[in-house]
Amino acid sequence: MAPSGIAPIDSVTGGIPKGALTQVCSPRWNSSGKTALLLSLVAQTTNQGEFCALVDAGDCFDPLSAEAAGISLSHLLWVRCSQRGSVPALEQAFKAADILMQNGGFGLVAVDLGNQEERLVRKIPLTTWFRFSRVIEKMPTALVFLAPDAYAHSCSALTLHLASIRPRWDRIASVSHGRLLDGMDFEAEITRARLKKPVASAKPKFTARAEWLG
Repeated sequence: MAPSGIAPIDSVTGGIPKGALTQVCSPRWNSSGKTALLLSLVAQTTNQGEFCALVDAGDCFDPLSAEAAGISLSHLLWVRCSQRGSVPALEQAFKAADILMQNGGFGLVAVDLGNQEERLVRKIPLTTWFRFSRVIEKMPTALVFLAPDAYAHSCSALTLHLASIRPRWDRIASVSHGRLLDGMDFEAEITRARLKKPVASAKPKFTARAEWLG
């Protein structure tokens, strides 16, 4: 198991399973804690001395935020998928993930499809997800897909659905016309768990603190 660094999730699931496919689902345009979970997971993995690969289909990863979250950038391979050119970014992402899995050497391979159109991701055949789940079974690697919905279906060992609950505001007004955002509370619901550790039905809550860089 790879610890996510989010205590309420790790206490229920034991972490993110290695040798298996995990889905992290969240609304496409809403703040739902997906990035907070991703950064925490990568930070935990790189700080243990393992290498991580992030396939960024939307080209929205921010290295400054990653470094602030404790990620060792020297242990991270960032694969940026371009929206330009003849090969769509979604196709680039799946080809890159396939190459990374075939070569191995990573403790975590994360594929961020969060900004991709749902109609396009839904067209990915189930046989592709099944092949990914079969290949990763033989490797000491956690394969994590971040997407708007659970497209891998039964091919995943763990499926988490994230949703925002409420924002938290700084009680002290730093300016005359408002307050600063102090953080966001999120909820993670386990909708599928095929793990060695028994998992009770649960909706663990966790908190992500907003960090403003500029």
